[in-house]
Amino acid sequence: MEELTSITISEERLEDSRDVLESELQDLIRGALQTGFSREEILIAVSELLAEDFATVMKTPSVH
Repeated sequence: MEELTSITISEERLEDSRDVLESELQDLIRGALQTGFSREEILIAVSELLAEDFATVMKTPSVH
């Protein structure tokens, strides 16, 4: 199994990706809040989903 030890991303690319994702993330959070989930529940759910998704891409263990 490969271990990810570091990632280097340019500041410009990071800003660009944040710009693309920010509004969609806010929509996702708003939608989850409207269905009755707390901010804490949303944070944990999104964190786990991201960890699982990127574990597959980066070949690292997933969080369950």
